[in-house]
Amino acid sequence: MVEIAPENENSFSSRVFIHDYPNNSRIEARYISNGRLYISYYNIIAVGNYPSIPRLTRKSQNSTFQYPIPNDYIVETELFEWSLKCETKYITDSKVCYTINWKEGRVDWNISSTKSSTAVTNLFLQKINQNRSTKLSGPRLFGFDIEPLYNFRLQIGLQPVIKDNNRRKRPLEEISSRSQQNKRLNSFGRDVQKAIDELIIKHKLTNLSGEPIVHLCYIELDYKEDQQAYIKFKNPNNSSAIQTRVDAIVRVCDEAVLGRDGYRNLAAVVPTLFREYLVANRRNEMNELMNMQIHIGIFNIDNEINNQSNIDNNINNNVNDILVDDHEIGNGAFRSILDILKILIPIWKAGQNPVIFPGDTL
Repeated sequence: MVEIAPENENSFSSRVFIHDYPNNSRIEARYISNGRLYISYYNIIAVGNYPSIPRLTRKSQNSTFQYPIPNDYIVETELFEWSLKCETKYITDSKVCYTINWKEGRVDWNISSTKSSTAVTNLFLQKINQNRSTKLSGPRLFGFDIEPLYNFRLQIGLQPVIKDNNRRKRPLEEISSRSQQNKRLNSFGRDVQKAIDELIIKHKLTNLSGEPIVHLCYIELDYKEDQQAYIKFKNPNNSSAIQTRVDAIVRVCDEAVLGRDGYRNLAAVVPTLFREYLVANRRNEMNELMNMQIHIGIFNIDNEINNQSNIDNNINNNVNDILVDDHEIGNGAFRSILDILKILIPIWKAGQNPVIFPGDTL
């Protein structure tokens, strides 16, 4: 183990570091303030690298030293009772995205900022409802002042060194469990989502406010010759577009007389289609909405028509006058032509050709 202590007030950091890096990724940092000893622990996942012209941390009242900010840097640390994963990523040559990841129960959370490490730290404190008087140094939380990492990055130049955490992972081809395969693909999908989000910001595929206007929908992977993997990404801002697509699928299925079983088989072959239950639920919603506006009456051919209040008084109530074949006798349904016209006429009037001429197709 090696201990690095500050020699004077102008040293790189005011903290003492106990470590055996890079042989051991765990680093202990000690700091004394007002006679009290503070200890922090860091687990280096990716040491990262310094760009040719790295960004520097802002000057603070307690330190005049400005630390260079590494790229592709990932470190695990602890704050209060929280286990955090802090990351830095250069979006452009002059802008860095600072991210803090943590977990509450089984839910993963993260928060990012492009202002500074202290800014994202303050946002995290707000998220966990920490006392507003609590002050915390972003550079210290991220470990920018860890001198052994600083020296190591200078030695390796521009090449990032990442701790190999994949040695325990088996190749996908050796995994026979479908649940384990899905777990591996989900992990891959999260990394892809994060990388794509960073590229969207980097290439400014955004609006004037800096918010992304393009989103990753899905990716399809082929492996083992006859197998495919389909990863779909959630986009909370695209609910209206999704509903429009589902409505279009419902209409196509109705016009093509494609039932639930047929659509389910089709969706199994074409994974980009929506799941069958989503289409079925939307069809039920549309039927309920239509039935509220144009009521469906039910009758039996051997009895008088039910719900006579929904039928125009001019309609003959005597069902015996209806001519039917023997093979057509059974339960039936009807809609009032007046109710239908009440819906259609306003639509026709609002159209480009509100005047209807003989021979027009309605």
